[in-house]
Amino acid sequence: MHSYEYLFTAVIIFAILTASAILVSRMPQPSLNVSEKEQLKTAAQKIMTQLTLNPGNPPDWGGNLTVDSTDLTAFGLAKYGEITRGAYILDPDKVQRLNENMPQNLYIPPDRVIELLNLGREYGIKLEFIPALIVTVTTETNPNSITVYVNVTSDRNMWPIANANVTARIFYLYNQQINKTPIITNSTDINGQCIITFNGVSSEDALLALVVDHYGIHVVKTYALNGALTQAFFLGNHLILNASLSIISNTAYQIIIAESDETYVIDYALCGLNLTDSLSDPSYSLYEINYTEPSAVALLAVVEGEPNLAVACKNVPSCYSSISGEASSPFIYMLERSVEIGGSSYTLRLKIWRMSW
Repeated sequence: MHSYEYLFTAVIIFAILTASAILVSRMPQPSLNVSEKEQLKTAAQKIMTQLTLNPGNPPDWGGNLTVDSTDLTAFGLAKYGEITRGAYILDPDKVQRLNENMPQNLYIPPDRVIELLNLGREYGIKLEFIPALIVTVTTETNPNSITVYVNVTSDRNMWPIANANVTARIFYLYNQQINKTPIITNSTDINGQCIITFNGVSSEDALLALVVDHYGIHVVKTYALNGALTQAFFLGNHLILNASLSIISNTAYQIIIAESDETYVIDYALCGLNLTDSLSDPSYSLYEINYTEPSAVALLAVVEGEPNLAVACKNVPSCYSSISGEASSPFIYMLERSVEIGGSSYTLRLKIWRMSW
């Protein structure tokens, strides 16, 4: 008799388990999707807060070249020391270190960021830094002048932006000296375009610095006219240069762009350089700057050999991702914040997805 009771009980349990499995499999997919997206939403909000409001630890890790990825105990991109009204101001040095073209010991790899954000292997992320205004520049060099064609469009739909104020200046090399043109201003037309001509300049060993302002939305752009200009890195109070090059007179010029009385100042400031211990990468030399202007966006230095001009700009990478290419997960949550990086307005776009369900 007892054996029948045990058998009957086993049949009932099996039936309950089978029915439960069938019910779960037939649960409406939208309900599952909502739950999954809510999890991604919560994770995205926490990560965005960490990125934009936390400087990380050490808090000065962006410009501190003694700190590599293994020294970080917390990850954040906020500018260290900014007060509350400066929320969502990111440190351009920290953002630069997300650029894979940086010297290897200064680059912060995505897998380390995933680890610092406590995401384990469950999530993938992608950061996109989108300028609030898309500014494209082309130049034309004439016998004694340089003509600059500026095109400004919306970051959302690529529509032309009319009545955007453009302030520009060229810094150029002549007789082993860095010179500057007058500041020229203009406004974009209905097609989002404007033309600026700099007379008295014929050298292509030059840097164009400009700022575009459209009703308080501003974008700073630096553009090397000669594609063969020596590329370097401007990080914190250091200039990082190819080790095969030598800077003449151990001096450089900081290119400064700052707002003053509803106008923009574009100028340079001479600074001294001291050659310090090399980075762990022997292909680069490291120069310490005796003083770094807070609004400096680039460095120019005269070097021996060809080309004679070294240009180091604070370049913001367009994207930074834990995987190459686009994520293929069916569930991706996207979150955006308006931020400021080095005097320019950006949209920081965060994409997050589950690597597996």
